[in-house]
Amino acid sequence: KCDNGVVIAKKALEMAERERGPDHPSVAASLNRLAELYRAQGQYAAAEPLYKRSLAIRESARNPDQPGLGQALGNLAQLYMAQGEHAAAEPLMKRAVTIMENAHGAEHPDVATALNGLAELYRQQGRFAEAEPLFKRSLAIREKLLAPDRSQAALSANQTGSSINQLAITLVGLAAIYSEQGKYEAAEPLYKRAIALIDDSRDREHPLMALSLAGLASMHVRQGDYGSAEILYKRAVAILENSFDRNHPRMAGVLQGLADVYAARGENAAAEALLKRALEIRLTALGGQHPSVAVTLEKLSAVYAKQNKSAEAKQSADRAAAIRLATLRK
Repeated sequence: KCDNGVVIAKKALEMAERERGPDHPSVAASLNRLAELYRAQGQYAAAEPLYKRSLAIRESARNPDQPGLGQALGNLAQLYMAQGEHAAAEPLMKRAVTIMENAHGAEHPDVATALNGLAELYRQQGRFAEAEPLFKRSLAIREKLLAPDRSQAALSANQTGSSINQLAITLVGLAAIYSEQGKYEAAEPLYKRAIALIDDSRDREHPLMALSLAGLASMHVRQGDYGSAEILYKRAVAILENSFDRNHPRMAGVLQGLADVYAARGENAAAEALLKRALEIRLTALGGQHPSVAVTLEKLSAVYAKQNKSAEAKQSADRAAAIRLATLRK
């Protein structure tokens, strides 16, 4: 289905260019749709020039569509975040937040989405004090929007679904901040609320369910509860296997989490197999110099060492060290 979507999106882009010219806003919208499909598949190299061209069209318009410009900035920022390019993502995401606030006011769902993006950027960098208030502000907007007396009247079915998605993402992001700081009592109810929200409102096999389950599993790993973590990670893997995300970096993260469980219990052969698959996915999507590739290589090296596979352990460790060094030199 996703491949069919790419074909349809390409035809729509060609038609827009032919009928409206290469710099029309409808072309920018078509470029964005095609880029989103590539990003969803983890094909970041294919998505980036499309996002950039879409943004250039929006920026150069005589009377720019401000929400469209904000969306274009946010989408390109999200792509950079997925590739670990946080310095490139931050100014774009900050502009997106400002533009959406100016265009819609402080409590619009598009503002909440942009806040989520900036908060997640800060979380990925360990900037928890900056991320937390942004997630909380986004959460307040979403909760107000989805209040029982408002959701049916104010939102279409598609808008409601999108708001539920974003609310779940906000809950998981805020929970991750608490979990990563060892505040498990604050994190656990947020993860469980996200899981219940998706279970009640969406397909329980939705990739967002896998994200929520994996987040809760990672918290259990930090607490040393490997049995609970294994059950959750396995369910997350099963969901992603049957989705468009089976070869996406998101799957690599879940596989790596499950490998951590096995490695902690001394099941090194099982951990090795999962890490090899995670590495293959990350190499394909992110390239050989991404910090996430280094993390996987380091974990793989440790698992090799536990199995007395000295040559493989050294090779993986050396590759990881080279990536780390190259990152420091940037």
